[in-house]
Amino acid sequence: MIGFRWAVSCLCVGFYLSAFSSSATAQSIAQSTSKFAVQGPAEDSGYAVIRDALNRPCLDADAISRRQTVNPDMVDHIVSIKNNCSKLIAVKVCYFKTDACKSFNLGGYQRHDVLLGAMSKVYQFRYSILQR
Repeated sequence: MIGFRWAVSCLCVGFYLSAFSSSATAQSIAQSTSKFAVQGPAEDSGYAVIRDALNRPCLDADAISRRQTVNPDMVDHIVSIKNNCSKLIAVKVCYFKTDACKSFNLGGYQRHDVLLGAMSKVYQFRYSILQR
């Protein structure tokens, strides 16, 4: 009877360990095949930030890198900027400390997605935002 209990407990532990290892493997596969990589905040450009009446920044920016469907080695760098104020703001988004920029006007309470560039196997990028 003791041998039977020992065999059953070992069998249960074995099922638990195999389930744990397969879920860990599934999580690692899901992380490695993700199509998006969220980037950090914009770098300080050294210029004044436009603010609203409550002294909050008018622009809110998010950035991602996204693999292309046809060629997964090519990665698009996308910056999404939202204007939380009522005034028109001239925006210039650049790769950090470079002249590779995109300029546009962003109306009040609007959002604009900018394809900053595409590079081969470059998943992390730094960017800065200039506003007038």
